[in-house]
Amino acid sequence: MTDEQKVETAVAAPPVTETVAETATVSAEAPPSQTIASQEAAPQAEAPKQPEYDVNALYPEIVAAKNNKTTVDVTGLRRVRGGILAAYKGMPLFLPTSHLSLKPNPSENELLGLIQQTFPVHVHELNDEDKTKVIVTRRKLLRVDHLKDFQVGQIVEGKVVSFTDFGAFINLGGVDGMVHVSAISRRRINHPSEVLKKGDTVKAIVKEINENTQRLSLSMKELESNPWQGASTRYISGSRYKGKVKSLTDFGVYVELEVGVEGLVHISEMSWARRIKHPSEIFQAGQEVEVQVLELNEDKQKVSLGYKQTQPNPWANIAERFKVGDKIEGSVREVIERGVVVNIAEDIDAFMPKGKMHPSLRGKALPFQVGDKIEGLFVMDVVPDNHSLILGMEGFDQGAPSRESRESSGRDGGGREGGGNRGGGGRGDRGSRRDREQQESIILPEQKQEVSLADLLSDDEKRKLFGGEA
Repeated sequence: MTDEQKVETAVAAPPVTETVAETATVSAEAPPSQTIASQEAAPQAEAPKQPEYDVNALYPEIVAAKNNKTTVDVTGLRRVRGGILAAYKGMPLFLPTSHLSLKPNPSENELLGLIQQTFPVHVHELNDEDKTKVIVTRRKLLRVDHLKDFQVGQIVEGKVVSFTDFGAFINLGGVDGMVHVSAISRRRINHPSEVLKKGDTVKAIVKEINENTQRLSLSMKELESNPWQGASTRYISGSRYKGKVKSLTDFGVYVELEVGVEGLVHISEMSWARRIKHPSEIFQAGQEVEVQVLELNEDKQKVSLGYKQTQPNPWANIAERFKVGDKIEGSVREVIERGVVVNIAEDIDAFMPKGKMHPSLRGKALPFQVGDKIEGLFVMDVVPDNHSLILGMEGFDQGAPSRESRESSGRDGGGREGGGNRGGGGRGDRGSRRDREQQESIILPEQKQEVSLADLLSDDEKRKLFGGEA
């Protein structure tokens, strides 16, 4: 039954001769048989006469109260189905049970307690076609009064009633409080359901009271012990600890050292010689890893962690593994404007500048894609201190590194294009004019016809490069 149907029932209902409370009192004091007999013998009391009213005169006052969001004083007349029939200057109004109390299901005593009482209400709904069908409410007034019972800093207790992506709503007995997801726990969580479930009884601290929305802003994490207290003595800079990967981002991963204490492993601290494009290449959520504390700030509750520091540093013996002039092969890890990052071992990424590629590729778009295998490569320069390993293609002088190679080592390599994590690179493809002239004058000897990417060249290009039949 809708509120409007309830209004029709309430207005049309005949007046009762006695209240439910009176009937309950008689039933409690006499046996059932005597109660029935006494009810039959009791004279019918006349219903109180309602004062006459002019609906056309009073209705504009009701409309103004709704538009201005002001209250009107009404008097409870009698209990009817679905609520209470009240009157404003004799004009009947309907107060539904759902609008009578802060509780969703008020008791019968609460309903009867308003009979013959005068109390303020707000106008909730009007019906211009039938001006006698007016629905009123007390809920907002009761919430405002109830808010006065709360103070900022007060510890409250309530039940979890619903979730959103940004927080949880707690019912505090007619007034709702909201706990933002960041205020639920000292540990990092992505959704309130990771910690709470509907129906849970929880305690929280009142952080803010909003009378306009009639809601409270709450926080639960202040009631937890602070895990960061003393963290600087438990986690020493330079020491290694085990933790669990909690989440991955484009710039790193968060590792939980203990509940409430998480640190960031930046993407630049994940590998010594591999160019990591995304942390998912190494980590996955829930994985247990060993990390090293790089820096910890207890006041700011931040800790920087390193993962590569727990792994062997391949640059320590890189000169023994790869020597200048060594022929190698690799797979393309990344193609950038200045050249190609090539993976030549599980733990090593090297860099091949444009200027070190085959002359036939000069001035053209690089034909490489991530994952392509490249053969016919050789080591042009290795600078362990700069974390740099520079490659070239067959077709160039494999003797001592040229000036361009040395510049590439110091600028392109340097822990960047030469296998580091920060990308960039300097001027490795800007050799001297003499270097460029020498490169342009190189003609491949017959025994060097096996060049990388030869299958990508046209027959005419092969004849020009190698002579004879393609």
